[in-house]
Amino acid sequence: MTIFYYLAPDVSKKTGEQRIRVAITVNKTRYISTVGITVKADDWNGETQSVVAKSENSKGLKGTTINDRLSYIRKHFENYEKELSHRPTEEELKKELDNAINGVIPVKASKNVLTYFDRFIREESIDCQWTPGTMECWHAFRNHLAAQGRGIQFDHFNNEGINKFVRYLRTTCEMGENTVQKHYLNLKWFLGWAVRNGYAKDSEIGKVQPKFKIIDKPVIFLTKDELLTLYNFQVPANGTKVKLHNYEGEEYEKEIHDAAALEKTRDLFCFCAFTSLRYSDMANLKRTDVIGDCIYITTQKTNDRLPINLNKYSKAILAKYKKEKFPNGQALPVITNQRMNEYLKDLCELCGFNAPITRVVVRAGKRVEETRPKYELVGTHAGRRTFICFALSSGIPPQVVMKWTGHSDYKAMKPYIDIAEKVKAEQMAIFEKGLDG
Repeated sequence: MTIFYYLAPDVSKKTGEQRIRVAITVNKTRYISTVGITVKADDWNGETQSVVAKSENSKGLKGTTINDRLSYIRKHFENYEKELSHRPTEEELKKELDNAINGVIPVKASKNVLTYFDRFIREESIDCQWTPGTMECWHAFRNHLAAQGRGIQFDHFNNEGINKFVRYLRTTCEMGENTVQKHYLNLKWFLGWAVRNGYAKDSEIGKVQPKFKIIDKPVIFLTKDELLTLYNFQVPANGTKVKLHNYEGEEYEKEIHDAAALEKTRDLFCFCAFTSLRYSDMANLKRTDVIGDCIYITTQKTNDRLPINLNKYSKAILAKYKKEKFPNGQALPVITNQRMNEYLKDLCELCGFNAPITRVVVRAGKRVEETRPKYELVGTHAGRRTFICFALSSGIPPQVVMKWTGHSDYKAMKPYIDIAEKVKAEQMAIFEKGLDG
């Protein structure tokens, strides 16, 4: 398939402009016509077959808009040709050009939306270098798309269809507003990709703005005392029954089942808390990444190359496993993120981190309060949060902390900075009380 744009020789006496013509060849059939746009010869670049971006024709069309329309026509016929199994007639090409000029989607778009979504995943995962975790999230999103009906088409996602999708997430899936908003943004990304590639016409996704009642979740991290308690915690032997108390003061017992895994989890979590590493980077840390008093990592999430200084606590954890051999030259024993999260909750429960924490979420438009003991909310990422909160509250400048963590802007750091300021205020109150006493 070839498309060639050029200017017609005749010049309008009224505007001084010439018509843009197009020569289209698809499967050896050639068709020549105009695209309904005129420009001045001085604004036309025959080599690139495009208009000067800053120009404007007599109809008020900007050069960028004209170029977008020409690109759309080209993409339209690329998609059209992929679906052809025969040699088209000139009349068929005329009809397709009319469709392209009027924004009508080629025959190809009659395919199921999921067909294009699979292509979207293949292309975007390469272009954006998605991690396995990101791929899992997108595959889960695909299930929600499939739930909208068999053979669903792009024209389903008009104002009504988009709002229907949001309601489905809220009611059928009972998702919190944060998660619903993320899926809406994923849909917006996918539909935008489809429009840019000519698979769908200009969607209403940019015009539909569902209202999301987002309530900030509390940042879960360990205090200095809690971190040191966990670091120094001696895991009881298997079969030991430990007496514990819940946050309401009721006593109960917990039996130890996998002491070795609990001990490794303690070390891995504390290593993250002492270095700011994410789980993925900790699990990928190689012995060759440890050079002197620093570790040098290329983060899994952002591909940033970061030097992170070691302290005596992180050094001690590395030294503990120095003589052990792990696959792929890893520096630490690796437990899957899911299993580590499970063990971590058990550890924090054994350490008595049972303070009640109330979280407010919005589900199906209703405000719901959930109160749970802290140990149930601690996950592997709390190690990184612990490092950031402690570093900031200790007076280390945010820009220094960001060098260790790899954060690129203050927006992502703001929740931690707010926590640090609160801690500093509390410490000053204690200081004043000591002076008054």
